[in-house]
Amino acid sequence: MSEDPSSLSRVVLDILKPHIPTLVEFCREISKVRGVKKVNGLVVEVDAETDSIKLTVEGKNIDFEELESTVKRLGAAIHSVDEVLIEG
Repeated sequence: MSEDPSSLSRVVLDILKPHIPTLVEFCREISKVRGVKKVNGLVVEVDAETDSIKLTVEGKNIDFEELESTVKRLGAAIHSVDEVLIEG
């Protein structure tokens, strides 16, 4: 398989997460994903047991599969991918 010259540099996700981990802890863990340089988390809604957050992840050649598995490992779920930026 040849290497794809395009690179995922920004992705905005709508995520449903439990109250724990906190937003700060959640974003710190996301920042450890390969290729991630910046993480911005915004709480959109708080329910009895969950937080709906808008997560913006920026970097160079972000490993989306690792990002997805990290979100799952933290007990959260991706509801939608709302924005993607691929750079060549």
